[in-house]
Amino acid sequence: MMGAGQSAAPSSASQTTMLGEVIVEFGRHLDMLAAQLGTSLMEADRDSVSVGESFHELSAVKSTLEALPCGEPAHSVVKSACCQIGESLHTAVIALQYHDRLAQRLALVRAGLLRLQTLLQDRTPRSYDAWLQSLRDVEQVNRHEQKRLGPAIEQAGTDSAPRADDSVELF
Repeated sequence: MMGAGQSAAPSSASQTTMLGEVIVEFGRHLDMLAAQLGTSLMEADRDSVSVGESFHELSAVKSTLEALPCGEPAHSVVKSACCQIGESLHTAVIALQYHDRLAQRLALVRAGLLRLQTLLQDRTPRSYDAWLQSLRDVEQVNRHEQKRLGPAIEQAGTDSAPRADDSVELF
């Protein structure tokens, strides 16, 4: 006989059903977050490409202005303006590189979410221990991917303040 405030322990089958429902719901939420992250990354990439194309156009204009034959004092004014354009372009390209590194990191996060989502949507009955092991396996794969792709991202992130003679490649 049960006393006040006590309830019967749920059966193993109902625990599995409840756990399964919670896991599927959790997977659904991860799906929504992964989709939002994917859409955001695509929009950011599209915008970055447009900005990059604009920089190439500005660079071409700078080169055209530098090549214009003109006498003083116009030559000095044009040369100074071209230097300012060049410095601004360089700073903007550095900012785009930081954006690219952020996008690469977010892509790793999204891939990890998708792996977790795939696991959580698998309706194979599992014990708590099996779920824990499956989650640890996903974590291990995520860590492996981060280590595999991370050095390139981290290497790019070790660049400190840009120097005037830095060569910058837009990627």
